[in-house]
Amino acid sequence: MISFSIIIPLYNKVNYIQNCLKSILQQTHQEFEIIIVNDGSTDGSEKIVEKFEDPRIRLLSQENQGASAARNKGIAVSKYEWIALLDADDYWYPNHLDKLQNTIEACSKANVVCTNYEILLDKTYLKQASFSTEVKSKPMYIENYFKASLIDPLAWTSALSFTTSIFNKVGGFDTQIKSGQDIDLIVKFGLKAKIAFNPKVTMRYHRTTENNLSDMTGLRDKLAYINKHTSEEKRNAWLKKYMDINRFSLGIQAKMKGDNELFKELQHDIDLSNLNFKQKLLFNSSGFILRTLKSFQQKLIQKKIYKSPFK
Repeated sequence: MISFSIIIPLYNKVNYIQNCLKSILQQTHQEFEIIIVNDGSTDGSEKIVEKFEDPRIRLLSQENQGASAARNKGIAVSKYEWIALLDADDYWYPNHLDKLQNTIEACSKANVVCTNYEILLDKTYLKQASFSTEVKSKPMYIENYFKASLIDPLAWTSALSFTTSIFNKVGGFDTQIKSGQDIDLIVKFGLKAKIAFNPKVTMRYHRTTENNLSDMTGLRDKLAYINKHTSEEKRNAWLKKYMDINRFSLGIQAKMKGDNELFKELQHDIDLSNLNFKQKLLFNSSGFILRTLKSFQQKLIQKKIYKSPFK
């Protein structure tokens, strides 16, 4: 049986961390340790953790340095080869670790594995992840991660597991990136790792939560992960397309917020042939039209209807 070191970065998630930990302790697979790195929380999140008496839980603390530094610290002191990531505001279903183990056993050459997931768009509407590859009914190797991730990313942070060996080989989380560190890590895995995917849904991602890092950082901060792999993009057409999809998303946000300088930078670097018709149309729309469409999308979500430019 495989043992997992579960790493949770914790920053001001007092309303989520209890359910997060309960979802781990309710796993059908019970061979694990939990390492929580309190990244300078100011809301008493660590006090919730201290109420749990399970000896497998270890609580470390550091001054606020960001999720990358917290995850790196947790992984550095972990005792098992296989690492499983979980964000403090996400939730595993009881089968998560079992399905990770099944995937590792079925795809023995893999050093990175991930499971399927669903996305909570608002309080009541769950969206199923969609991928740009055929998903089989059993664990499968992913030959081209970037080709498979042009709609939703095949690997989501809290559904991801990997060996410490491949993590160290790719250099771990980049602490210089303020937003998108997880995407950067998965890009490095996509370039150097052997990845396997399990189609079973085993975790829930909350898209909108309190103190969400992607909401708190500036748009320009996201350029760091987008432009980091430009040399590899020249040699890998699918990576270029994958990163252009990310440039498209950031460009839409920039235009909606009136950051024309950032939009022009992204427009210069993007290959529009990598976008579909809807994406090209949106990319050339005005900020006013984009804001109006975004508002309309939110109303549709409330009616449990989701329309996306990615498919």
